[in-house]
Amino acid sequence: MSPIPSRELKEKIRHGNQLFPIAGYLWAGGEVAENVNLHWHSEIEIIRVLRGNFTLQVNLDEIPLHAGNLVLIPANMLHGMILPTDCIEDALLFNAKTIALSSFDEVEKDILEALSSGKMPLPPIITREHALYPQISTLMDEAFTCLKDNSPAARLRVKARLLEILALIYDSGLLERHLIKPSARHDDAEDKLKSLLAYINDHYTEELSVNAAATRLHFTKPYFCRFFKKATGMSFVEYVNDLRLRRAAHELVQGQRDIIELAGDYGFANVSYFYRLFKQKFKTTPQAYRKTHRLP
Repeated sequence: MSPIPSRELKEKIRHGNQLFPIAGYLWAGGEVAENVNLHWHSEIEIIRVLRGNFTLQVNLDEIPLHAGNLVLIPANMLHGMILPTDCIEDALLFNAKTIALSSFDEVEKDILEALSSGKMPLPPIITREHALYPQISTLMDEAFTCLKDNSPAARLRVKARLLEILALIYDSGLLERHLIKPSARHDDAEDKLKSLLAYINDHYTEELSVNAAATRLHFTKPYFCRFFKKATGMSFVEYVNDLRLRRAAHELVQGQRDIIELAGDYGFANVSYFYRLFKQKFKTTPQAYRKTHRLP
């Protein structure tokens, strides 16, 4: 993984900083797959697949992505993915307010407001064969280059590239106004899933049961298990354990706390169980992981 921070569930991470909420991310492969669990954020996201294939989970749908694909994800839209070890993927995240001009026309207003609502259809996948792909890909490269420079001129160039990308997509007809008008109808299942994922994110160190989760959503246990597995690609227990393991791994390299104590604090009452799951996920022991990834 590049030193650029990984994405997380709404919204523990600030993308960019308070003055310039625009950020770039890169996954360039690794020893284990990167599980970007279902999450959402107030930024619009442009994902580009440079090598390999993976499945993008958007709300309750699965979208296969391949090398040479681009996709624009509106803000506040639930999405996630598992990035294979041989995959290369990058993404730009930006808040619509950051690139909005102080005075803009009705069409621009509709585009930016709709992309920020989370209640619009996902635009079509832009493939390498599409006439737009070379232009958008070049603009993304230029934006990534400018993000390395904190000067006012470089930041202005980043905004200009992002506006040009949206202009190209709109001009091509992929963001027709009648398609991107925010819908007043809320999808109950998606809203319930968001609520549950937020609850898990806040209480993952505590005891969490399938029965309690099903009750929160007013689902029967069998229906909940099918619903959750389809939405996340994992069972409820697998999802909670994966979140606990990733958070525990992060703390392992941040400090020197006793591993047994750390395991208990992250929801693993059985230390042997923690060791077994950790090795399954990271292909190494917690001690070796700490030694290998310890921060300088």
